[in-house]
Amino acid sequence: MEKLTSQQVKETDFYTAEWEILQPEKGRLIRFKHEPKEYQAQQYDWYMLVALEKAELVKTDRNLLTSSLLIQYRQAIREAYNHDLEGPMKQWQHPRNQNTIEGIRSYIRRIGEKSQARINSLLS
Repeated sequence: MEKLTSQQVKETDFYTAEWEILQPEKGRLIRFKHEPKEYQAQQYDWYMLVALEKAELVKTDRNLLTSSLLIQYRQAIREAYNHDLEGPMKQWQHPRNQNTIEGIRSYIRRIGEKSQARINSLLS
């Protein structure tokens, strides 16, 4: 007889995510493989889920999908969304990154520059 469980696991070549369907408030535990590290994504942390979803589309150099890169990517997605750095948010679904490592890095840099420009304009 098959054991029923509310534990869900998603495994890819660069991360494993675990979560409890019946306890969504616990969020997801994400274990990165290329740079061993754990990240606890809270229930509201859809930014990390989008970062992982977009990273899954990368076809080459997947060994470069490290925890450092993906956490930076998550931060850039959060910054872009919360401060409307990518234009009207009703049209924003996912960050534009050409589904490459360099595209992800470029997105992180672009959002960092826009964020810094925003801060500078607020200070002047």
